[in-house]
Amino acid sequence: MANNDFFGSEIFKELLEGMQEEERFTATYRIEASDFQSAREKALAIAYEQTVECPADLIRGTWIEQRVVGHVEDLKKAQPGAYYAVISYLPEAVESDFTEFLNMLFGNVSLLPGIRLLSVELPEAMESTFKGPKFGQSGLRDLCGVPSGPILMSAVKPLGRSAKELAEMAGALALGGCPLIKDDHSLFDQRWAPFEERVSAMADAVHEANAKTGGHSLYIANCTADNLRFLDRAYKAEELGADGIMAAPGLVGFSMVKALADAPDFHLPIFLHPCFSGGFVQHEDTGIAPYCYYGQLGRLAGADAVIFTSFGGRFVHSEEDCAIIASSLSAPMRYVKPAFPVPSGGMKWQLFGRMCRVYGGNAVFLVGGALQTEGPDLTANTKFFLEKLREAYSQMK
Repeated sequence: MANNDFFGSEIFKELLEGMQEEERFTATYRIEASDFQSAREKALAIAYEQTVECPADLIRGTWIEQRVVGHVEDLKKAQPGAYYAVISYLPEAVESDFTEFLNMLFGNVSLLPGIRLLSVELPEAMESTFKGPKFGQSGLRDLCGVPSGPILMSAVKPLGRSAKELAEMAGALALGGCPLIKDDHSLFDQRWAPFEERVSAMADAVHEANAKTGGHSLYIANCTADNLRFLDRAYKAEELGADGIMAAPGLVGFSMVKALADAPDFHLPIFLHPCFSGGFVQHEDTGIAPYCYYGQLGRLAGADAVIFTSFGGRFVHSEEDCAIIASSLSAPMRYVKPAFPVPSGGMKWQLFGRMCRVYGGNAVFLVGGALQTEGPDLTANTKFFLEKLREAYSQMK
């Protein structure tokens, strides 16, 4: 899933330390090639394809050749049959358009076999144009009242329950002290639980529970939807009392998420869901490395927390893969706040010890079905899971 040899390499350390001082932004690709000459030819082809998309003879001797075309800055052997290529691009070629930024990173070459985008590094001047998360890790902690350690999150499910039933579940979780309570990603605008009815009822249930307990549980509404209805639902969720929203960038697009995060009249934290991203991140020789897709692109788009599937559940990922994803959400970016990693996908309290060792204290642990099936009382189950999480974290320290 992740090219772990790259993220532990000297070239990656050099990128983190040095490339932010350059005036151009860089992308690192893994290229399948039989030898150095073949790798260099492929790297040059990427540099042209991602920028001018024309034969070199058409721009020979012009400023376009000198500046606009991508520059192959470095090329190193990764392993037999593969190379790392660092290619730089002109910031003025994308200006402030996030969609063109993504297009230049991995537009046409995403259609070619044997090319994988591993990471992106921004110069200081360009990085300052990205607002990133509104809240980030520290702001989200303040909102949910958990000053340190991992944060428990649960999902209200399954699809098919009425808005009233879902609200009752959300209220029970909040009475148990669950800091973060989100919609399942399949809850859209079904006739048995219409969006506005569901969000209003669940927000009210969580707030009523907080009033009883003195807690700070937050309700996160799934707002993923067709085209501009995503934005409409996000603003409506805020109006109806939701404490945050969730979106799947694989479905709505990173640029739509960024538009919402940048909007001065939107005031809620944003959680990203990984559905529809598997085709990008799962294969070592194509697509986008999870470090880049979840961590770098997610943060630049303005996510305060990014959900991804973790080891130990129903998705088979290694601890090393997951640690790399988590690190990407806190990796140094001068002007962009760290976002929370949210490991998920069949998590159980029995995994809390391993999860604490891998993720440490700056993570949100998302537990859905396992919390519901622990017993018939959701409030009691929540208190039990919170206690198990505290025990696991205290044993790590």
